[in-house]
Amino acid sequence: MSNVSLRQLEYLIAAAETGSVTAAAARVYLSQSAVSTALTDLEEALGVQIFIRHPRGLALTNAGQQVLTDARRLVAGMEDLRNSARESSQSLSGKLVVGCYSTLAPILLPRVIADFTASHPGVDLSFIEGSQTQLTEQLRNGTLDLALLYEYDAGSSRFARDMAVTVVVPTPPYVILPERHPLASRETLSLKELAPLPLILFDLPPGGDYFLSFFSDEILAPNIKYRTTSFEMVRALVARGLGYSILSQRTNINMSYEGLGFVTRPLTGEMPGLNVAAVHLSGVRLTRRAVAFIDQCRTSLGAGA
Repeated sequence: MSNVSLRQLEYLIAAAETGSVTAAAARVYLSQSAVSTALTDLEEALGVQIFIRHPRGLALTNAGQQVLTDARRLVAGMEDLRNSARESSQSLSGKLVVGCYSTLAPILLPRVIADFTASHPGVDLSFIEGSQTQLTEQLRNGTLDLALLYEYDAGSSRFARDMAVTVVVPTPPYVILPERHPLASRETLSLKELAPLPLILFDLPPGGDYFLSFFSDEILAPNIKYRTTSFEMVRALVARGLGYSILSQRTNINMSYEGLGFVTRPLTGEMPGLNVAAVHLSGVRLTRRAVAFIDQCRTSLGAGA
């Protein structure tokens, strides 16, 4: 490993993310030949083929995928070391990449980002939205420092084995109904009276399994009319009078994109809420930036809950 340099790892990351030596060279402000030579030297030093070269650019081998993951962690660790050496106890700097479950992002992230950047202007914060599966994979390959996810998957062995979970805010489930629905005048609603009615299921994992578990726990069969992975599509279909739904995240606007209204009501019974959690890879020490972001989530979201 004495023949492997941090620069080579940075060129590797650039080449993997851009998909070509030419684009990587432009990113790191070097000649194409210099980057190509550095990558070849890196492969020889490690004794593995990292890239498959083809006319359209570069593709990672299976071994290259693992090298890329390790390279990202090493480069991030070195960046954190540099930042720690120059930071005072009051200031933070450096890059922080946060993932967020797609339906949570527009509801929770703007508030947290605004508060965090105001408190820590030196941090280069960016975010990636996606599904639970996509974001946990990006945590595993080193693309993300941490992610805001629902804790529902924490019961699965794989999620629990390699992910560390810090609860940020609870989100109890609720029913969403058309404004003129016969049950809209009720203060609370039970699953038993809802089960025969047409259900519009929010089916973006882990949402679908979570909401359906309510019915199975009470030995009820829901009448699923439509399935959608779009939070706003659920609200639009409900507002059109096509059924009811059950959701976790709330907005301050009870209206669809079409300008049609709906109402929300709590569910009776002991329905388990979905915790929103900050998740990161177990065994990887969080940077001070990441810890500060988690603290900000608790402060911002707790205050706004």
